[in-house]
Amino acid sequence: MLTKLLTKDCIQVANFVQSWQEAIRLAAKPLIRQNKIEQRYIVAMIQSIEQYGPYVVITPKVAIPHARPTDGVHALAVSLLRLQQPVFFSPNQPVFLIIVLAAIDNTSHLQALADLTLVLQHPDQVDSLIACQHEEDIREKIKQYTTKESAG
Repeated sequence: MLTKLLTKDCIQVANFVQSWQEAIRLAAKPLIRQNKIEQRYIVAMIQSIEQYGPYVVITPKVAIPHARPTDGVHALAVSLLRLQQPVFFSPNQPVFLIIVLAAIDNTSHLQALADLTLVLQHPDQVDSLIACQHEEDIREKIKQYTTKESAG
């Protein structure tokens, strides 16, 4: 399911961003363009982190910002931003991969999240995604990691 949602036009590669807020805005841009989320969803993600801290950094080098379905989600969607230089959500949390998750309810996104877990549970796989220079390479690696696990 993750590879169905994470199309090539939902993946971006950038060198550097000034702040984690900018990283979230940039990572969410494809979803805004496709009308999957509203601008207020981005605001809600940022406010949530400002209120509760960097809980979205779920594993070293990876953040999965999200907000509630009622905060302006039109369709189940995922986008990914890969940074060359890390952005810091807190002083000791460098993040290279920002994966925006937009869920329309409490359950429809769970399979995509399970697929994402297969990809992110191995630090070497995370590092290989960070090393990718092109959107298509990232997509291929994710496809490889999710099918490898489900086949095995």
